[in-house]
Amino acid sequence: MAIAELNRDSFRKLFEENYNLLCNYINTYAKDWDLSQEIAQRTFVKLWEKKNEITFSTSAKSYLFQSARNTLIDHYRSHKSANLHAEKYSEGLQGVEEIAQDDGTAAMLTERIQWAVDQLKPKTREIFLLSKKEGLTYDEIAEYLQISKRTVEYNMKNALLLLKETLKGKMP
Repeated sequence: MAIAELNRDSFRKLFEENYNLLCNYINTYAKDWDLSQEIAQRTFVKLWEKKNEITFSTSAKSYLFQSARNTLIDHYRSHKSANLHAEKYSEGLQGVEEIAQDDGTAAMLTERIQWAVDQLKPKTREIFLLSKKEGLTYDEIAEYLQISKRTVEYNMKNALLLLKETLKGKMP
């Protein structure tokens, strides 16, 4: 069956019949209900966006489950990448602190870093400071701000990328 044959009503029926099943399936791997729902939604969005390009070799349900599994794997890959950026940034800050102590430029470095942090959007800056200054985990930040962990991850990734770009060439 070609997906292009799906109209809004048949797609809605496919969604209603499989959404909760898909969330439960993903949650067996993710152990995070919010993430499971997000992955299921992404899977259906991709299906709708590519409906003219995809044909089923198996049942629609099998296709959905495999697609959801692949989407979850992609999520974990990007999450792993964001964590590597965070670790590199933290290591870089430790190196800056050592340089600052060695040659007495601590005030100048602190000022530059603070200026770069001040350039972040307010919500991103708040999340970044809760993580780096207060030492809160992503889960703790999400609970404290009453937002999803995924939102915290997204903002931290953006903060680290923006800080790297902003501070490029401005550090000794």
